[in-house]
Amino acid sequence: MNSDTDRMMQMITGYWVTQIVHAAATFSFADHLAKGAATAEDVARAEGTDPSATFRLLRTCASLGMVTYDGNSRFLATPLLDTLRKDNPKNLRGMALSWPAPGHWLPWGRFTEAIRTGQSQTVRALGAGLFEYLAVNPAEAAAFAEGMSSLTSTVAEETARVIDTSGVNIVADIGGARGAMLHALLRVHPHLQGIVFDRPNVIASARAAAREFGLQERVTSVGGDFFQCVPEADLYLLKHILHDWDDAASICILRNCRRALRPGGRVAVIELLLGEIGEPSLAPIFDVTMMVMSSGRERSVVEYQRLFEAAGLRAPNVIPTNTPMTILEAVVS
Repeated sequence: MNSDTDRMMQMITGYWVTQIVHAAATFSFADHLAKGAATAEDVARAEGTDPSATFRLLRTCASLGMVTYDGNSRFLATPLLDTLRKDNPKNLRGMALSWPAPGHWLPWGRFTEAIRTGQSQTVRALGAGLFEYLAVNPAEAAAFAEGMSSLTSTVAEETARVIDTSGVNIVADIGGARGAMLHALLRVHPHLQGIVFDRPNVIASARAAAREFGLQERVTSVGGDFFQCVPEADLYLLKHILHDWDDAASICILRNCRRALRPGGRVAVIELLLGEIGEPSLAPIFDVTMMVMSSGRERSVVEYQRLFEAAGLRAPNVIPTNTPMTILEAVVS
């Protein structure tokens, strides 16, 4: 095959690989092989899976560089597979479990309808919006929260390094899931107190995470609805929040932050930014993801400026990071 044909075949069959990775995460291949080389029978026995099918999956994982084969029935993990290990603080296991699961997978199966109609397909596919669906599917919700925390961990340390905390005493992580972004900031700035604010069904996980990192005395976990109100704070962190919502909903969230903001406080929105058309970027891919999954979208700096101004906040200070994410920081106008 020529290079264009080969590349297109990889694109067409990409969903096969997605489900292969999902299965590897579901059956904890990374954790089993972290203990050393193992046969397919060893893994199948531990997981209660069919030995022949487990061998075929491991053989496929070897072709993708996730494992190696010793020629004597045993498989070994590679650094690629180690990104799915539970004890890896920056693991991608949550995303591997949740993004190919029904809550995301079924709406994506209606992607052409999203293009045809310009409407999210989540309710049509699931019978409810994503967050309502997750509220009654706790295992998938836990995987999704884990995935969001892992995604956050890739940018949290950098954000904690560059964000300005002068004059800040209380930081609120709005829609913060387990609080990974907040935890990173509190570890760098020991004088800060923090609040994780998210849906009530997420709060137990947030409290457990605070205890895990020894931050339970400095972090309060609060359940609520950011369309109604948010806790009072000096600094709000909103990472990957506004991209979930249309302009009207995003302005509502920002207005609620503005109302509760302490004097001299700031709002820090942490998002991917759309750049020039054609430049290599995750943002356009995330943008169509938002289109099929929610009412949200990725935005340019100018589009975010309009949201801030409509919410009564001064046009944001743009702070680049050494990650794909950008910090947009605003104050009361």
